[in-house]
Amino acid sequence: MRWMMVALAASLCSVLAAEPRVHYRAVSGALPDGRIAWRAWTQPSGPRLLVVDPATLVVSVVPGTPEELRPRTPGTTPWDRWRHEAARRREPLQNAGVRRAQPDRTGAWLTFDLCPSHLPLDRSVFTDLEGDAHPLPVFLEASGRWMKTHEADLSWLIAERDAGRLSIVWVNHSENHAYLPGVPLARNFLLIPGTDLIGEIFPVEQELLDRGEVPSVFFRFPGLVSSPELVDQVLALGLIPLGSSAWLAKEQNVKSGAVVLTHANGNEPEGEALLEAWDRGHRPDIAEGTWHWLGLEDWATAEPAL
Repeated sequence: MRWMMVALAASLCSVLAAEPRVHYRAVSGALPDGRIAWRAWTQPSGPRLLVVDPATLVVSVVPGTPEELRPRTPGTTPWDRWRHEAARRREPLQNAGVRRAQPDRTGAWLTFDLCPSHLPLDRSVFTDLEGDAHPLPVFLEASGRWMKTHEADLSWLIAERDAGRLSIVWVNHSENHAYLPGVPLARNFLLIPGTDLIGEIFPVEQELLDRGEVPSVFFRFPGLVSSPELVDQVLALGLIPLGSSAWLAKEQNVKSGAVVLTHANGNEPEGEALLEAWDRGHRPDIAEGTWHWLGLEDWATAEPAL
């Protein structure tokens, strides 16, 4: 049922993608049905809201205006729970936010960063895993520059999704993913002085909407680098910072409840090789249903890890 909700939302978004949007902005408030709006804009066919169901974390585009929204106090929904967890883990310079969880079944979340790269998408990392689940749930951390320079690869991913082989959750990974070699992390990535956070976040969402895709409420900091103030700003924009507890190229192990991180943009072949080797070694567990690659619905039922 949740997969069907995501598909219907994507279908509506595809219909609206061709229409220009104006006055794209952040909003905050709830609709009468409890869904939470976090973006608003106007199209020729009428005003639109980007909303999330706080119980399922499913995002959709709906007709509406900010004037229809009502104030909302924090609750105990999964959306509230993960926002609280991200705020609780705001301090580290690297890897703040949600890093792992306690799911109600044994498994881990697959996340693939799509940072700017001159190399092509490593499609084999997806096709090698696709036999594990139908569809295979993946969280794709898309940078705006990657999407703009990898049209064929992006179309291939969407085609794999449309064919039922992938279930994609799009995670905002910033527009430019700026990096200054040799500069300390405290002044690098999104912490480079003068960085426009709105200018890094909104264009990625708009690029996805332009393509008929639906952005999720998750955000991954480039380089996993942030500050407490930056985490608070991202949360204020309605997003949930997503870290990792199993960055494979850094020799972090895959365990149940882990957020697995590798790069599918060609820049981290060692991480991709480690993921594929781990998967091959656990194919019997996957086939028997004792291990699962987890999806969006599992965030709705999981609890923060201690």
